[in-house]
Formats: sequence, structure tokens, C-alpha cells
Amino acid sequence: MPGGRLTQQERQQIALGLADGLAYAEIARRLDRPTSTITREVMRNGGPTGYRADLAHRATERRAHRRRRTAPARRGCLRRSTAATRRPSASTRSCSPPSSWGPACPR
Repeated sequence: MPGGRLTQQERQQIALGLADGLAYAEIARRLDRPTSTITREVMRNGGPTGYRADLAHRATERRAHRRRRTAPARRGCLRRSTAATRRPSASTRSCSPPSSWGPACPR
């Protein structure tokens, strides 16, 4: 079974299959994709009655191109959320990022 992202044509085939009342497993067999891929695609993009291939494709492109926060910022949020649940120790105090990095998670 192929990996990678679904193509625009595959999304159109999913929409046609849903309109014809086919089960996710049958759509997956016709596209040679895992059933879970089809299920996730449909549920992520409007469900079985609201799925639109063109909107799903655009939404996927937006999700693929969004920027991620840098690693120090992610670690800062995690550290702040777990600090309340743990007692401070010498090891946790010594692994904090340099203060020159600025605030980890601005709110």
C-alpha cells in the first residue's frame, strides 16, 4: 500500500465513494490505501456528510505548511506545566535555558 499524502484525485474518489454510499473499507480497497487513512481523512474534514474534496485538499496544504514553534519554546511550556507538580531539585534548576532566550511561552 502506498504511503504519503493523499492526492487531489484520491480525495475526489473519496468524495464520490461517500456520495455513492460506499463503506470506508471499500473506498480504501479501491484506492489501495489503509481503511484508517480514509477514516481519518473523512473525519478530519467534515465527516461523511460534509466531506468536500477541494476543501479537504486546501486544509491539508495549510496544515502541512504551518510553522512550528522552536524547540526551546516547547520545552519551556512543558517545564512550566510540570514544575507545579514536582518539587524543585538541583537537577531541574540546572537545566533551565539561558535567560538570554527570553520568555519560553509568551501569553
